[in-house]
Amino acid sequence: MDRSTTRSARRSRAGAAVALASTALLTVSACTTGETTTSAEDDGGAVQVLVLADITGKAAFFGEAIEQAAEFAESYVNENGGIDGRDLELTVQDTTSDPARASTLMNDAVRGDVDAVVFGVLSEEALTIAPLAQDAGLPMINIQAAADGVVETGDAIWRITPPQQNFYQNYADYLAEEKAVQTVSVFYVTDNAPSVTLATEVAPEAFGNAGIEILDAVSSTSSETDLTTVASRLLAGNPDHIQTQAIGAQNIALITQLRRAGFTGTIGGGTSLGAGALSALEGTEADGILYYSSFVGSDELGYESGRQFVSEYEAAQDVQPNTFHAETFDAFRLIQEAVAASGDASRAGIVEGLAQVAADGGLTGAAQAETVTFENQDARTPGVVIEWMDGRETLAPGQDTGE
Repeated sequence: MDRSTTRSARRSRAGAAVALASTALLTVSACTTGETTTSAEDDGGAVQVLVLADITGKAAFFGEAIEQAAEFAESYVNENGGIDGRDLELTVQDTTSDPARASTLMNDAVRGDVDAVVFGVLSEEALTIAPLAQDAGLPMINIQAAADGVVETGDAIWRITPPQQNFYQNYADYLAEEKAVQTVSVFYVTDNAPSVTLATEVAPEAFGNAGIEILDAVSSTSSETDLTTVASRLLAGNPDHIQTQAIGAQNIALITQLRRAGFTGTIGGGTSLGAGALSALEGTEADGILYYSSFVGSDELGYESGRQFVSEYEAAQDVQPNTFHAETFDAFRLIQEAVAASGDASRAGIVEGLAQVAADGGLTGAAQAETVTFENQDARTPGVVIEWMDGRETLAPGQDTGE
């Protein structure tokens, strides 16, 4: 399914009042691992940005949020000077969570007039299409897609999402200190590389450092729908906390099973519990669920640019922004600042500008942090612990709200 709408229609939905504070660039070093081979010339016209997202399929929770935020970002950019004075023209296409479909769409983009691609979220798709973008010198900003080998493809491939492992120790410490967790069981899916890495490498180290014992690590594939046996294994030993590193709707199925089984301990996960996924649970089933992320849509954030993004997004879209909204917005802002840095909106100019933004300190005044810095084309932010309560994401109590 292709989704393409006119700029005026999208701007109407996003709202005409979008106006965030002006931002400037600061600095951090970044290394590149490959070089682009071809690029389109800067024709002086509108900057064409293609969003490839999992709007349907197993990651639809996240793709829908990316589509919504892309429309908001288009309005914001065009109402705040455009991209170095040029209009941003947005096209959104659905990868259906299928690497083959994503590859077809990327090949079309490579041959077309697209100046930059924003992609989200599955790693298996990103690993397939990143080499296509790199070979064409087409800049690609990834949302999530946390597997090793994505940004390592080359200098045109960037990620606006900080690595989840960077948040894990703070999250584990929070569980131990604020929730008195001493034992945990972990669920993960074997066909998603980041899930495996988090559950088998990152979690054991972080929980161990926090003094939390892992009782069991239980796995399945992401297509498994009957999680009765999984839930039974996780509950064996009566853990204080159950950690899910699944993706999409599977998290909801597992949490439902655990609640029905009468589990009264804490339940947690990572950024895949965001994008409003928990709103699918009935009544108060989701209340108290904890997860780490780069952003929470709260007016208690300790940096002005984040609070302002929350206010502006809610006013324009009439919905609380989540991590995927914030990351998408920051991806567009990164493209905007890259063109400003290089003075060139061609593919090669944007690639050059991305490196310059990173070298000059990063993306300041962003949604995810006052400054999003980069290491080897990979974003870095402090991160937060989120608690779902009364149908909304909240900043979990007891943590530092600043940077």
